[in-house]
Amino acid sequence: MTWMKKLLGACGLLALMILPTGPAMAVEQADYEALLKEVRQLRAQVQQMETMEQRLQQLETLLMSQQAPAAATPVAVSEESKATVKQVVEEVFSEKQPIHFGGAMRINYGYKDWDETRDEEYGDAGFDVFRINADGAINDWILSAEYRFYSYMNTVHHGYVGYNVNDQWQGQAGIHQVPFGLQPYASHNFWFSGAYYVGLEDDYDMGVKALYSDGPLSLALAFYKNDELASASDADRYSIDVNSSATGGYAGAQADGNEETNQFNARLAYKFDHGGAGNTELGVSGQWGQLYNNITDDTGDHWGGAVHLNGNYGPVNVQLEYASYEYDPENPLGMDDDIITMGAFACSWGAPAQADIYIANVAYTIATDSLSWLDSITLYSDNTLIEPDAGNQPTIWQNVVGAMFASGPVYTYLDVISGENMIFSNGNMVDESAVGNDERTTRVNLNVGYYW
Repeated sequence: MTWMKKLLGACGLLALMILPTGPAMAVEQADYEALLKEVRQLRAQVQQMETMEQRLQQLETLLMSQQAPAAATPVAVSEESKATVKQVVEEVFSEKQPIHFGGAMRINYGYKDWDETRDEEYGDAGFDVFRINADGAINDWILSAEYRFYSYMNTVHHGYVGYNVNDQWQGQAGIHQVPFGLQPYASHNFWFSGAYYVGLEDDYDMGVKALYSDGPLSLALAFYKNDELASASDADRYSIDVNSSATGGYAGAQADGNEETNQFNARLAYKFDHGGAGNTELGVSGQWGQLYNNITDDTGDHWGGAVHLNGNYGPVNVQLEYASYEYDPENPLGMDDDIITMGAFACSWGAPAQADIYIANVAYTIATDSLSWLDSITLYSDNTLIEPDAGNQPTIWQNVVGAMFASGPVYTYLDVISGENMIFSNGNMVDESAVGNDERTTRVNLNVGYYW
């Protein structure tokens, strides 16, 4: 680094030579301050370059130690090539450290028209979630993981390792998304569809999955040993699963002792290309699994099936899905077999044990090229109807109209959520006579997230 020291010394000498002395110093004080500032800036730049030189030497040592002597290609950076330091560092790290670490932080505001305690305050706002992600690949091995921190719980979202067998097949093992219905989501909004609240949208469980893709055809086959936490009594989770303990006893929940186990899934989809008009995906899904009851020590079962359409036509996206499911538990005496207890987000609730689900969604994306601070706006209307097939249970519906604003790393959802008999909207999904049921409720929800 002798050349740097010489440069620094020359800068100091130059400053001394051109700075006025004696009486002229007071007269040209402004020039003195400007030159002094410039010298300090040059000194800081030299120190930064020294740090960069040391880091490059470390990277060179790292490369030399990880390559065969005959194939070693040292990182030689001359004094004239300092402008390419960023490219060299990025190249080294992309080859040697291909795992990307990211995350998100979100805040949320909500107003509920049924909450009289917050009516005078016009809703409330607070911290939603902080999450960390790790994604990447080394040769044919892949990794994806996410952990979330809420104000009321901390939980894994997903975590799996995978292997690309060839261009068509990929295997995954760990906690990953269950292949069922519209993927990755049966909705456009922040609140999801009604299917999410009975465990049939964006569900993650522990198991193995094989994915096949060949042009327009895709196939997923999976086996899940149990839910993602292997603890059906724990409602501190992101995915909605059968809950055995009725944590919180909220909205019709019953501590019936059931838990999911040994579940098989299959999903087949084919995408039709319409040229410049867009494309349409048609698919069919099915799942079957066991329901072990830790009170009776008996095993029931559950099944579900779905057909879906996902169409992309220019800026328009259309989602249609019909799903039917049934839980057939071996409950202890005194429990209602027409209710299955679901749990997530630190609480549990009762859901229809048998029901048909109808989903119809439409979205329109507007590019905002003329605005430097906004990339796009997506307008949507998402609709769900759930018809229970047994018991004295009400029809459940939900409509979400809103917009998603994308601006670089910031995504903002503004939703107006309306419905009847819907969980988290002052409704009870399994008790037709419950207070507040059969009354339309509305929630305004604003969620702002920064993703990196």
